Amino acid sequence: MGWTVETLNETVEAELEALPEGLRARLARIAHLIEDEGLERVGEPSVKHLLGRLWEIRLKGRSGVLSVAARGQRVVVVRVLARKMRKTWREASLFSDGGVAMARVVDMHEKWMTEPKYREAYAAFEEEFALASVVIGLRTRAGLTQEELAQRMGTTQLIVSRLESGRWHPSMRTLQRLAQATGSRLLIGFEPVDAKRAGG
Repeated sequence: MGWTVETLNETVEAELEALPEGLRARLARIAHLIEDEGLERVGEPSVKHLLGRLWEIRLKGRSGVLSVAARGQRVVVVRVLARKMRKTWREASLFSDGGVAMARVVDMHEKWMTEPKYREAYAAFEEEFALASVVIGLRTRAGLTQEELAQRMGTTQLIVSRLESGRWHPSMRTLQRLAQATGSRLLIGFEPVDAKRAGG
């Protein structure tokens, strides 16, 4: 079994359900990244390791922070919009026995896809997370941390983090340095946009 992102209990599930469509859509995209690449490989700005099994998933600044506990390849959301670390640690300890979590985020995503506003928000993140997934995949296949990749590219960890956010539009030179640093070849291509996506 691969990586999973789940909720701790009904309270956390309800808190996720109450998030705006955009934050839920970003959570689903980050959950896909985690399930594809692994929690520790995703890195900032999407996830940040705090201490021990405790991590954060960052949806948007300080207003969209999820505290998660990791055990093996299970990532369990233990707090939504957590502010008090002591309470977060107490709730994370509920997961320490490796018990059954309530719901998988990918299953919640399937349910949320029935909401038109959520579908629209999720689609809006497609290009951002496609770029993030490619960059994270290149780095992890090369067996590099963000810091090591930054050194090979002759840049800073902050620039690599921005690349992996998918929100920053890199120059052709940056993409060429990324390819060289990861032992890859940069290919540029175009594909037609179907009429429905183009709004035609």
